[in-house]
Amino acid sequence: MAELTVNGRIKVKTFQKEFISKFPHLVPTLRTDEGKGIDNDLTIAAARVKAKGEYQPSGESDLSINGHLTIGGFETRFKNAFGITCQICYSKGGRTMQTHENYNEMTLSEANAKLKADGADEIKL
Repeated sequence: MAELTVNGRIKVKTFQKEFISKFPHLVPTLRTDEGKGIDNDLTIAAARVKAKGEYQPSGESDLSINGHLTIGGFETRFKNAFGITCQICYSKGGRTMQTHENYNEMTLSEANAKLKADGADEIKL
């Protein structure tokens, strides 16, 4: 299974496009601690600064993602690596929704397949 590698220098929208190319029914959304969305034109590092109000070094320099990673595991690893919240979402009927805890134990591949089978929209940026 192909891996996706992410670092703080990549733009949020580029990260999202690469992620969606692997999991077309899932979209990673970066959020402030208050739950507000982050500008997709920023790099992940700049988004962290914007969300936190000041520079804070991140944990890892790169994060590898594959379909065997659970949604909960991915969200935790992303927060640990980059110091910013990344919530996996999906769209159904044109409405974007968060996956919430009922998807946390599913792998990214399993969640993508389930959402496809349940009639979720294919994500288009």
